[in-house]
Amino acid sequence: MRNVGPLPSSKRKLFVGIFVFILLAFLLGRFGEPGFSTRWRKVKDGMTQEEVRKALGTPTSTGTSGTIGAGNQAVTRWEYKHRLCTYYVDFDYIGPRGAPLVFRTERSQKDWEWLWWRLWLHRRVRY
Repeated sequence: MRNVGPLPSSKRKLFVGIFVFILLAFLLGRFGEPGFSTRWRKVKDGMTQEEVRKALGTPTSTGTSGTIGAGNQAVTRWEYKHRLCTYYVDFDYIGPRGAPLVFRTERSQKDWEWLWWRLWLHRRVRY
């Protein structure tokens, strides 16, 4: 059996570089900025629009939810799209002097059934 000596400096640098890269990736993932779902859980009823904007950022789209709220006004809805989920924050004018406050939060996930259906059909089609 041949005695293998210490690693050459180029291989040693490569291993140290890979180790440092993995360590940095772990630390960034562990202690980095909190994810959207973590921030979403902090949205509570009674928050103002400014507080929600600070917590979640600028909404993807805004509009009305189709619900009539206090004072016969349409409820304002903010949508946040993140990956496969759409998060909804509804504001009703129930605050002091009719200020809009959060009264409902919802989350919906896209249904990927159509993708599996297409893959199944693709396998069955014969050329």
